[in-house]
Amino acid sequence: MELFLLSNGKVADDAPLLSYAHPQLHAMIAQRGITSAVLVPYAIIRDDHAQRAQALSQSLGIPVRTLHEFETPVAAIEQAELILVSGGNTWLLNQML
Repeated sequence: MELFLLSNGKVADDAPLLSYAHPQLHAMIAQRGITSAVLVPYAIIRDDHAQRAQALSQSLGIPVRTLHEFETPVAAIEQAELILVSGGNTWLLNQML
């Protein structure tokens, strides 16, 4: 297993999500032939889960679906080519997981 860990989504309010790491992320996506991703949105407290997935889709150039769009969270993870765990409130994330 390989991990690509980032500590924040934006460096400025008007910047696209993960824009500071676009070269590395796009290289990883291309190198591995990744065509879609699954978002674990449980730490999000200010945005809608679907809106965050849409913003990530635009930023990464691949479809991003949330866990809620699958029959079960387990099915989502089993089918995932790429798993994104969104930041936000880590206390909420721990409670939801």
